[in-house]
Amino acid sequence: MIRLGRLLRSRVTQGRDAGLSLIELLVAIALTTVVMGLAVSLFVVATHTVSLSQSIDGGTRQASNGMNQAARMIRAATPDPLANPIVGGQQSDPAIIKAAPMLISFYAYVNLSGGESPVLVTYDATSGALVEKQQAALTAVAGVNGHWDFVPLNAATTRSLCNSIPSTTTVFRYFDKTGTELLPANLTTWQARAAITSVQVTITIQPTGAASAVTLTNTIGMANIGSGS
Repeated sequence: MIRLGRLLRSRVTQGRDAGLSLIELLVAIALTTVVMGLAVSLFVVATHTVSLSQSIDGGTRQASNGMNQAARMIRAATPDPLANPIVGGQQSDPAIIKAAPMLISFYAYVNLSGGESPVLVTYDATSGALVEKQQAALTAVAGVNGHWDFVPLNAATTRSLCNSIPSTTTVFRYFDKTGTELLPANLTTWQARAAITSVQVTITIQPTGAASAVTLTNTIGMANIGSGS
């Protein structure tokens, strides 16, 4: 009996010291690999989601800031009287002097620095970014008949308002007082441009990694344009 008890205790002790079998070790390694894979996957997804959210938020703020600035300037668009108007004919340059789908150039009376002289403003999106150019009037006072001259284009103040604008975006659309759209191809004469009473601005930004773009649209009326004739 004593020998039998010692034998049984010896076998139990040997079973406890045997450790994990190969199969158990492989199962443990497999489970650890699966858990680590899930953790890494969740981390990558969370990081991408945060980055995408920040990109969309930044694109929205950028588009909003660009829209606010463009609307402020276009709303103040004003014709520039001619120094020598034609009797019975043209009396001033229309507020908008260039009208294209990706570019607009116009005179505007905006009190930017305490003066009352107008500025010549250009918004150009042909390069994929909405670039604003402002040219100051050549003199501190109006010339003959209230006419203003402007410095050459290379003296303009330039800044970029929005980036990553798709080339397929129509940034500027033009409408007359009845709400009828005026096609840029027909806005080559001063008479045609004088009929413009509102400009629709669409700013589309494609954030990096985003499936869809951020788009803002605003139709801006120009209260100061007069007849432009």
